[in-house]
Amino acid sequence: MQLGFIIDHSRCIGCHACTIACKSENDVPLGDFRTWVKYTEEGVFPEVRRSFAVLRCNQCTKPPCVDICPTNALEKLGNGVVDINHESCIGCKSCMQACPYDALYINEDEGIAEKCHFCNHRAEIGLAPACAVVCPTEAIIPGDFDDPLSYVSRILKAEDLKGRKVEAGTVPNVFYKEANPNTITPTQSNATSGYIWSNNPDGEIKDAEAFHAERESMEEKARTVYDVPRKPLWDWKVGAYFTTKSLAAGFFLAAFPLFLCMVRGEPSAAAGLCGGFALIFLAATGLLLLADLKKPSRFIYILLRPNWNSWLCRGTVAILIYGVLMTLWGILWTFSHFGGRTVGEIIGTNPAQALLLLTAGSAIFVASYTAWLFHQCLGRPLWMRRYLGLSLTLHAFLAGCAGVLILDQILVLLGLVSWNLDPSALSYARFGFAVALVIHLLFMFGEKELAPKNREEEYQRAAALITHGPYAKRHWGISIGLGVILPLIMLLTGIPILVIPSGIFALIGLVNEEDLFVKAGQALPIS
Repeated sequence: MQLGFIIDHSRCIGCHACTIACKSENDVPLGDFRTWVKYTEEGVFPEVRRSFAVLRCNQCTKPPCVDICPTNALEKLGNGVVDINHESCIGCKSCMQACPYDALYINEDEGIAEKCHFCNHRAEIGLAPACAVVCPTEAIIPGDFDDPLSYVSRILKAEDLKGRKVEAGTVPNVFYKEANPNTITPTQSNATSGYIWSNNPDGEIKDAEAFHAERESMEEKARTVYDVPRKPLWDWKVGAYFTTKSLAAGFFLAAFPLFLCMVRGEPSAAAGLCGGFALIFLAATGLLLLADLKKPSRFIYILLRPNWNSWLCRGTVAILIYGVLMTLWGILWTFSHFGGRTVGEIIGTNPAQALLLLTAGSAIFVASYTAWLFHQCLGRPLWMRRYLGLSLTLHAFLAGCAGVLILDQILVLLGLVSWNLDPSALSYARFGFAVALVIHLLFMFGEKELAPKNREEEYQRAAALITHGPYAKRHWGISIGLGVILPLIMLLTGIPILVIPSGIFALIGLVNEEDLFVKAGQALPIS
């Protein structure tokens, strides 16, 4: 059984009765919508054409919101409806990023995600959804697409119906008859001319729309003149999480020779410092993740009700495992440093080497797992960038090398020569820092070629915001100029004291680029 809708736009009059009925039936908060009507206009007065589109959850056959939810709060029911268990939702907003149809919202009073559920409380007793009952022209037609004799199945077979964003691979179960493509394809309309009733877009969303209005032929574009309000879902905390996670993993990867020395020889004090900083930044990562939840008290549900298909769930477990491993290294460092024995002598050479490799693998996983989490965000094509996992691992190594080199020079300035890195570890960090900067620069110049398959147009429009649009000055000036070119020049001078500003500038550039990546991914409308 697969319940869904056919929306007949040869009948729709844009009256919003469906929206009002939905809000009344399901007690939808003011400012939020489970179904809404979008208006677009084409032409010049007096020859103007207005089109409507009734937008909502598509009750997907392959719902990305179900896959990404870390606590199994979203479920594909037996009747094909995708519903939310309010008792399990932690308010992480990942399902909202995964949805290509912008169909979910956060109920701010409850702190949980909500969406259209086909009025499942009505469907269970054989009643049609409230929106279909109230529609004065019967433009909303509900039914079971798995039943070949149902009315919707017969229409689907006989008519040329369109689905929204079928290229995303979600297999939507809402189909449109005679809908103007400008209303159901967000890239074909622009909102910069202003709305007729509702509040106009503002902030970064307005800037992004205005940029594309200038570079695209507006004569060929429809004007979005009515839509529901939207705002970015993930803010600075997610950008900061990228940085702290990079440093947490990077400090181990950049100080790998020091930990190898712990296994084979006498541990240095610098190894203990690097491990300590890794744990500090890992704790900061966890706090940022908690702070971004609408229901932080339910964080434990990720472990108690895990959805192992979710990379948010897998990443959380990976962070915990990495934290345990780094804590174990801290204990081993303490016994080794004050006991005068190598880690290999304390727990055995083979177990120590296995622990070293396991921790390195764990650090790489922690650094890169967000790539696959973002690949589950089908609503944000920019975040689905190819080779993102490799790029994030590089970010972690770059951040770690910068942190290790800064730490070494600070120890030298403080006169703690016996604490700083040995020559081989210092050479490893310097060489790794330079190589990571160069590869990072190549990634930034080549990002235009990294679009995900079938989502190229949406990806390129979002990427252009960074390279040529409202974020371009920060991208070229801070991410590339201050964050890569200047550190490389300082490093090539060979002056030891310049390592500190070189590392700081590289970290500033990295923080800036990751923040732009998060912001640009959410700046353009997806419905």
